[in-house]
Amino acid sequence: MKSSSIARALLLGGDASLSSLLMDVLAELGIALESDAPAGGCPDLVLVHVERGESLQRRLQRARELSPQGPIIVLVPFADERLMGLALRLGARDCFALGGPLGELRRVLLAHVPGHPSSVFISPGGAVPPSTESPHD
Repeated sequence: MKSSSIARALLLGGDASLSSLLMDVLAELGIALESDAPAGGCPDLVLVHVERGESLQRRLQRARELSPQGPIIVLVPFADERLMGLALRLGARDCFALGGPLGELRRVLLAHVPGHPSSVFISPGGAVPPSTESPHD
């Protein structure tokens, strides 16, 4: 039985341009984007945009307050391995460098949306696992 509720994502940080881009990508995946504190309950996923490491810990703490059990994905402006590693050590579930392919962003998002049908088939980090079906099935 399919749930009639729509998954919700919350964006912390970022500007109107990023919000608009994420809204479009998430809408394609059946996920609603909120840019303020959630109106009704915890979001299913929190996206945290950081440009420098100074704001990372504070934003991750805020994300955890708003969604104690939900996954947190950190969005960084470019592939900064140091910042991405720090985000993962501080509790982020995954990171995505903005400017990367939108297909990869979709895979990362789907991998972490609890209960989303696609999350069953996509592993964390967006890597697609090999098929376990035999060619004769």
